[in-house]
Amino acid sequence: MKHIVLCIAACVLAAALCAQWSTDPYAPSIIAGFDAEQVIPKVAIVPNGNTYICRFDNQSGGYRVYLDLFDIYGNRIWTESLLISSHTQMSWLTEYDLGVDTEGNAIIVFQDIRNAGVNNVVAYKVNPAGEFLWGADGIALSNDTNADYGNMSPVCFCSADGSSYFAWQRLGAVTSVVINRLSADGQKLWGEWGTTFTATEGSYTWPQIIQGEGNDILLKLFHDTGPFWSPTRHILVMKGTPDGTFPWTVSATEAGGIPAWEQLIPFVGDGAGGAVLAWYDDRDSNLDNDVYCQRIDSQGNATMGLNGSLVNVSLPKQQFYPEVAVDAANQQVYVFYRETDADQNNFGLARQLMSFSGNCLWGQAGPTIVNIGGESCNTIAAHWTTQGAVFLYERGANLYASCWTSSGDFAWASSQVGVAQTTDPKQHFDCDHHPDNWCVLSWEQGYSGFDIYAMRINGNGSLGPQFLPPRYLTAEQQPPSSVILSWQYPSPYVEPNQYCILMNDELTQTVAGDVLTYTVTDLGSGTHEFYVKARYGDNYSDPSNSVTVTIVAADDPILPSVEAAPRLTPNPFSGTATLSFVGKNSSTACVTLYNAKGQKLGQRDCAVIAGTNEITIDPRSLGLRESGVFFLSLRTGGQVSLLKGLFIK
Repeated sequence: MKHIVLCIAACVLAAALCAQWSTDPYAPSIIAGFDAEQVIPKVAIVPNGNTYICRFDNQSGGYRVYLDLFDIYGNRIWTESLLISSHTQMSWLTEYDLGVDTEGNAIIVFQDIRNAGVNNVVAYKVNPAGEFLWGADGIALSNDTNADYGNMSPVCFCSADGSSYFAWQRLGAVTSVVINRLSADGQKLWGEWGTTFTATEGSYTWPQIIQGEGNDILLKLFHDTGPFWSPTRHILVMKGTPDGTFPWTVSATEAGGIPAWEQLIPFVGDGAGGAVLAWYDDRDSNLDNDVYCQRIDSQGNATMGLNGSLVNVSLPKQQFYPEVAVDAANQQVYVFYRETDADQNNFGLARQLMSFSGNCLWGQAGPTIVNIGGESCNTIAAHWTTQGAVFLYERGANLYASCWTSSGDFAWASSQVGVAQTTDPKQHFDCDHHPDNWCVLSWEQGYSGFDIYAMRINGNGSLGPQFLPPRYLTAEQQPPSSVILSWQYPSPYVEPNQYCILMNDELTQTVAGDVLTYTVTDLGSGTHEFYVKARYGDNYSDPSNSVTVTIVAADDPILPSVEAAPRLTPNPFSGTATLSFVGKNSSTACVTLYNAKGQKLGQRDCAVIAGTNEITIDPRSLGLRESGVFFLSLRTGGQVSLLKGLFIK
């Protein structure tokens, strides 16, 4: 009986591990749920929507590195987790990193003690087929064998030119920052052991890398002086070029007060080759921590003042753990942060909108998201979408998301969306977002024997797979009774399997996923509504926008046989006629003239008002040179009407 129970449990777990992204916050997607610990997940999303999730796993009696790959819907692409490295790790783990290159390969960098028991940094490259492109043992980025040194907490950045940058801390009598650049095929472009930055006084610590201007990079690091457990910590930003030169180094803040345990801070691009940073500090040494924000532009100028801009002047509250989302088009930074009372016994969440010049746009005291109270609250991540700034956060054991506009309003129908509503404690979060406005959040969960979970959060606040509809459906009439339907891909990144064309709510035709037009012929007289759905495997999108086409029958070769809403009077006519129709609202109409063969002769755009509209039609100005039958198409919004007329010269 025990064997049967175990088999059933294994089958249930296997089914859960292979399902699509969950839509249920009470049952998040389980990524790894084995007997031993699975910890510290990292997430990286490929432009085509595939998602890599990496982890450390202790199921074999020592921490090993594993990688999983999921398709855009959350289905496993590999039947089981891919073992990246079984080389010996320390009994304690540090930060590591995961990225994706331009070809959709995973780039993984971590340290282990395979070399003489000393921590050294190693990088791996794995393609979507699970093949190791930089060898089964990766590429060693450091080579220390002296136990007085150690290489820790590496980060990576995958450049648009196909190369990858890696930076880490080299610990010794002082701590230095080392950086190297690898080509797509794994050649070390900045020397065998990279470029080392060593401070003339103190240490350089905790590097981070983002895209700079063009193919340049920006490197953030701390300059620490004093004891390592209580340093005087300043933030530096350096510009690096692909050839390994660093033209400038600037300070984001020299105010101090940043604690030793504040290590990887928000450091994101400003959309113009610069960077935005946020942190908290007690620069006045008065046990009052505040959040600050800074922008370094592409030329190395600090645009928010010498030591950053304070995001909240509310006293006696304290602020911690900021997360930022950058609206590059409007040059604004959304800052979300944790608030506490003066004694840090009660917790809440607040927000602020900063201009690139450092002004607080939501008032000097940032508005509250969660009032300070006894429930634990913490920030997780933030990112910008076309809907607004998405903020992920924790309240108690539950995870939530909200979306904010620059006016301070909620962008979604609900003020907050439950992402994970389970009672087990959660920690070590990681999140990556896709240009289509969705993100994947992963975390470890449990009291002991931790498991890895994840959820996909969409740009509209929904959870799970999202099947986007075709965009911008239009209709162009081809007299006497054909319509050319055209639309755009649902996304620049994902191509559906098929499109379904529906007329008057009935399926008319299907076309392949790379076809963006279809001609409907031999339409009968009357009004016809068209829309298109995209098919993704067994799933269908919502309908596209609809377009309405009115076909006028021609039993009489001159006059319409039915009275349509738009009218052309007089008809027949010589000289000019008046096109009359009723507009629903102010917009623009397009009037197109075709000859009796259906050949387009000319068109004009006209302003439309709400109510009755009258447009003077002179067929000669639209290209009709001879007497005879013509067709006139009127397009207003999503509706197209076709009228027949007779011009007598």
